[in-house]
Amino acid sequence: MEIKPKPQPDPVAELKIVDAYMRWALLAAEEVVGAKGMGVVLRDSKLERFAGNYPADVLKPSGTITFGEYAGLNAGLLNFFGRAGKSMAYRVGRLSAKHGIDQQSAIFGVAALLAAKVLPYSTQVKVGLDAMNDGFRKVYEASGQKYSGRIEDRGQTIAMIMPECANCAGKESSEPMCLIHVGVILESVHWLSGKEAEVKQTASRSMGADACVWEVSKTPKE
Repeated sequence: MEIKPKPQPDPVAELKIVDAYMRWALLAAEEVVGAKGMGVVLRDSKLERFAGNYPADVLKPSGTITFGEYAGLNAGLLNFFGRAGKSMAYRVGRLSAKHGIDQQSAIFGVAALLAAKVLPYSTQVKVGLDAMNDGFRKVYEASGQKYSGRIEDRGQTIAMIMPECANCAGKESSEPMCLIHVGVILESVHWLSGKEAEVKQTASRSMGADACVWEVSKTPKE
């Protein structure tokens, strides 16, 4: 996968990300690549300021960390992993989601999600993605930032659509690159249903789309 900066400024890259989201991604990445590998990733991503200095575990933007920096971490990890990039990015996303599930219980309505564990799988997927999307909206709108993500039923799949995507903000890529979020969805659906989801990124802002789109099949993997 070829990843490079967009030739024109991307306003999404200047949005401020929730500190805890960056922290969880950094912790997950370090767990996968190790401390030495993490040093390489941060150096190559020009994110040395986070070395030994991960953001606070708070569910709000401090105003000091941008979507562009999160995308830089994502790109750095994909470059570091090379051919194994996709599977390793999925793993980072899943670990990041594990860090966040407990901390986001109130915002993401975990009590309602627990009740959904007895529902059919396709309903669990819809309920889970709705909760994730509503949680993102609450967090970002509380800090005065726009969030226009939405969930859409597409027949055989449920789509998560994000016009403001931190995974690829300010980047161009030859393939969909928002694979950490694929991992986040995979782990979230598994937590809710106990089953492995079929998730695919079908559109990416890094490839010229208006929004990043991830589609989750209404039937789990066999």
